Amino acid sequence: MDIPDTILEYYEEKNRDIPKPKVNEVSKLIHQLDCAIIDQLNRDGTQEAIDKAFEAVLSHPESTWTAEVLSYRIRQLHYH
Repeated sequence: MDIPDTILEYYEEKNRDIPKPKVNEVSKLIHQLDCAIIDQLNRDGTQEAIDKAFEAVLSHPESTWTAEVLSYRIRQLHYH
């Protein structure tokens, strides 16, 4: 993550720790979904792998994604 210099300076002036992104299980599942899509687009990956990864994101107890929003994300990120 690239943090702009002005923000880094602010945190240093205030003697505060630089915020770090929190990685959780849902973000890991989304990454797996992205990888499955990229594999299908570039390396003969399967639709089954995409469907499985898609369902894994939706069914995780901490996930707040809906099928509609996740599909929109996929279209915008991978198929625009």
